[in-house]
Amino acid sequence: MSKILFLNETDRNASYKTEYRYKTAKPVKAAKPKRDDAGFIIPYAMFRPIRELGLICELLGDTPVRRSADLKMNLDYLMKEAYEHAIEQIMCGVRLQEVRCQMQFNAEDRAWEHYTRLREKGQYAVMPSVTVEERRRVILGAITWKYDWIQKHKKWCFQFADAVITREKNGGTESWSQSQFIEKFIQVADSLPEANRRLLDQLYETAWEVIQIYRYDADPCQVPAPWYDKKEENDAAE
Repeated sequence: MSKILFLNETDRNASYKTEYRYKTAKPVKAAKPKRDDAGFIIPYAMFRPIRELGLICELLGDTPVRRSADLKMNLDYLMKEAYEHAIEQIMCGVRLQEVRCQMQFNAEDRAWEHYTRLREKGQYAVMPSVTVEERRRVILGAITWKYDWIQKHKKWCFQFADAVITREKNGGTESWSQSQFIEKFIQVADSLPEANRRLLDQLYETAWEVIQIYRYDADPCQVPAPWYDKKEENDAAE
């Protein structure tokens, strides 16, 4: 039996069927952030200077060793915060899809109302093209599933990227638990429908970039390409 590989979209030779086939995730609770009168999110202080210059106020270490540990902790929080912001941008793109769809459906409904009024008056009118209700439910359902799926798997994809990068930094060696986690992730990824797999790749690649920049000080313009197995490796194994 050939080994399951973690391939990119090109090497998978994914056959395009439909953008609306997803494995669903349980709905997530969305907390609405507070906005001002113009619709902008009200700013809040994430770091607040108290005693010293700079933005970080919670450096509790009184010695260089403890201060170093606190700085590393803050860097880790900042890295995950940057990842969350990147994921939020992806989810805003999903929400934009829904808004565009709803605007299209609304335009269709308005055109149908106009057509109906003209017909009632006995006037000639061209019947507008309207998306049937069942099709609308399918489209909006797919968008909802996509939004929930991203939130449910963002942490898992970050942990996978972190494990793979750590393995590379250690010269290819890995602990048993790390090896099991990577293998399990790849197995699940291989079983996903292509629509979900594309999302997983996007989250993984986003996490890869953030970790390389924040933890390993990579130049944002020169971040190494994310790790994927190569198709030739599978051919050789067979």
